[in-house]
Amino acid sequence: MEWKSAIKKDDLIKIPNRWLHLHYYEAFNILFRFENSLRVFIYAILKNDKFNDWKTCKFQVKESQQSISSIAKKRISQAQTFGYLGYEVKCPIMHLTSGELVELMIGDAYWPLFNNYFKGSKEIIKNKLLEIGSIRNSLAHFRPIKKEDVELVKQNSRHTLISVEECLRNLFYQRKRVPTNTEAQWYKNISVLGTDHISTNLLYSQDEQWINIQLIFKVAVLRKTKYRDDHYGYDVIRLNTPNIVAEYPQIGRFVTQISEFVNYPTLNEEYMIDISKEINLVFKKSVLTENHEEVTDNLKTLLSKVTEEHELLTQDHLARGQLLEPVSASAWTQKTNEKLKWVYSYSSLECPYDQEDPDEYWGTNYLIHADIISGVTRYPWMTSDISKFESLLDL
Repeated sequence: MEWKSAIKKDDLIKIPNRWLHLHYYEAFNILFRFENSLRVFIYAILKNDKFNDWKTCKFQVKESQQSISSIAKKRISQAQTFGYLGYEVKCPIMHLTSGELVELMIGDAYWPLFNNYFKGSKEIIKNKLLEIGSIRNSLAHFRPIKKEDVELVKQNSRHTLISVEECLRNLFYQRKRVPTNTEAQWYKNISVLGTDHISTNLLYSQDEQWINIQLIFKVAVLRKTKYRDDHYGYDVIRLNTPNIVAEYPQIGRFVTQISEFVNYPTLNEEYMIDISKEINLVFKKSVLTENHEEVTDNLKTLLSKVTEEHELLTQDHLARGQLLEPVSASAWTQKTNEKLKWVYSYSSLECPYDQEDPDEYWGTNYLIHADIISGVTRYPWMTSDISKFESLLDL
């Protein structure tokens, strides 16, 4: 048998005639994004109601009540039998089927948590989700589907996920500065926090229901090495973002998601690299308001620990702390269009998501356009991209 491959030339892809019709790929793309968006949404809602106990939520599976964690444990064990295939996935919500996700939301126990995010009665929403699930099962079990089926999936997705997408957009992105005259006690407690190494920036989502406590870490240079006039190496300090959850349990308990972003470096007149890292701690406003004292205490301890470990690494470049550790970066010149420019290697400052990281850690926060469900390039708890980045020029 001859398995012909697609041929890529520039931006064009030629698909062999014997491959499946195009609507099969379109259906797979929509269903992949629909199901994983639903997983993120369900996690966020349950996490803010049950905190660390969200994994123990039980719902009806066939003839028995089972928890998210118990289902995931069995399926993770089964997947490890062939662990050399695909990517390892540890987050429990990623191991629920689409039918189980629907049952979890629609069931009497948790529907009150999800009800306000759906524009329709419980029965209609359930029916639309089950219709999507039926087409999903046909594709998953390699039964033929019609072009009309794809249109139904699109329509039902729009009908059911209108408010879900808005919730996810606000969960992923917070760009509004919290006003400096805010009288809420949580703001007064947290806005004054900071050290020589970390400053605090407080941001709102568009609906002001999500608060981002953004910690801006100024990366310190431990040592500069000159290789040539146009090539320098640096020993710098990295903040290990996922360790925040493990080391500061009251942050991990109440935070919904933590992400990071390393800003592009610059060089000063003495060729010293200047770089900072943003750590985004995103809380549901109602949760932070009610538990701000515990969160503030943990943040104070965290800042104190960073100061302590910073002094340790400054004195001993080979040391490593619970939050800080030394890594390498470099800068050199490169000719582009007959002009010289500085380029940098600094990926060592990032903490890529790893399957052993806590579920609250989502890795690097990449900016994307507003079409969050159908346009995101990487979902939480995935160690690889699922599509290319689509810029505004591509829209």
